[in-house]
Amino acid sequence: MKIKSSKHNEVEFRATILNQAKKLFKIFGYEKLVMQDIARAVGKGRSTLYIYFKDKEAIFNAIIEEEILDYIANLSTELAKHDSAIEKLRAYVKIKFDFRHAKAAEYLMLTQKMVRQPDILMKMRVFSDPPETEHLAQIIRLGIKNENFAALSDEQIVIASRLIISSLNGISTDLIAAGTRDLSPIRNLLPEMFLRSLSIVTD
Repeated sequence: MKIKSSKHNEVEFRATILNQAKKLFKIFGYEKLVMQDIARAVGKGRSTLYIYFKDKEAIFNAIIEEEILDYIANLSTELAKHDSAIEKLRAYVKIKFDFRHAKAAEYLMLTQKMVRQPDILMKMRVFSDPPETEHLAQIIRLGIKNENFAALSDEQIVIASRLIISSLNGISTDLIAAGTRDLSPIRNLLPEMFLRSLSIVTD
């Protein structure tokens, strides 16, 4: 019983570290936050934090991984609500666009004058790209099967999926950097652009 209790306490404390760090990242941003700030928030010394995480980057990665897992779970749930490939793709683009923009702004406090951590945006992709690619590939295959999209080989389906993901990531980053406030016109246009590109039949 003592062993189980000890393990439970360790898991609980690790969650506390992540929860407090998440709040601090939102307040100070990645660049300004240091391990001492997180240690102070959980009422421990820095040495205790290093038992659980080797540095600030490891803590940030763990937070992002949790966020991505929640996002992918939500994405799966939302996509399952739609039957056609067209509606699934529209739903995917809007959910992806909203998530990336919201989380980038939330954690990095990016403004038009401050886009100094593009590598942090890339961290999100380490966790999100593989499951997103699989979701998109399934959508495209469904669209091809139902003759909504032009026929593609398996290799082309994967390439098309990755191109859509990269395009959305780049567009989102550019909009954040530009300080664009009204995103609704772009958000509504993007899925139609991708749908048209998938529907074009070439020789």
